[in-house]
Amino acid sequence: MNRIARCFKSGLVAIALVVALAGVGFVNAQDSASTALTGQDYEEIKALYARYNQGSDFRDAGLFLSAFAEDAVMTRGGRDIVGMDALRADRAERYQGKTGDVGRRHMNGSFLISATEGGAEARAYYLLLDVTARPPTMISSGYYEDVFVRTIDGWRIQHRTLFSYEGTQ
Repeated sequence: MNRIARCFKSGLVAIALVVALAGVGFVNAQDSASTALTGQDYEEIKALYARYNQGSDFRDAGLFLSAFAEDAVMTRGGRDIVGMDALRADRAERYQGKTGDVGRRHMNGSFLISATEGGAEARAYYLLLDVTARPPTMISSGYYEDVFVRTIDGWRIQHRTLFSYEGTQ
């Protein structure tokens, strides 16, 4: 093979290598982009906190449960409540047939929401206030550690762990 042919062949190999590496980089960038959260994702996830809070504060089991996936787990006080039927039973026990405003307000803040391979995860602080007292008083505070999954109905809580500190501190 003459020198020109060898240079041409080497050049083609180099170009093929560059194209292959660029393709790998493009595929990896697409995979990273597919796990990135959009502004809409953040807002939809934050809306789950509102549905959970207001469902609890106004004894609206349907609203409360709409924040969770069908197979969700809520860990509270070291106890796991597993699945929609168990979550529904927990609400029935807590509400004891009562409906309407319970006189409490859950307040969330300092949301740290990030994408995961399977959806998203977050940590957020909460304060629970008794608004029937004057001035309103803190009942408890703590934080949630959450795992979210995107379902056909939108984002839902897959697993919530509640860390609570009772009384004022």
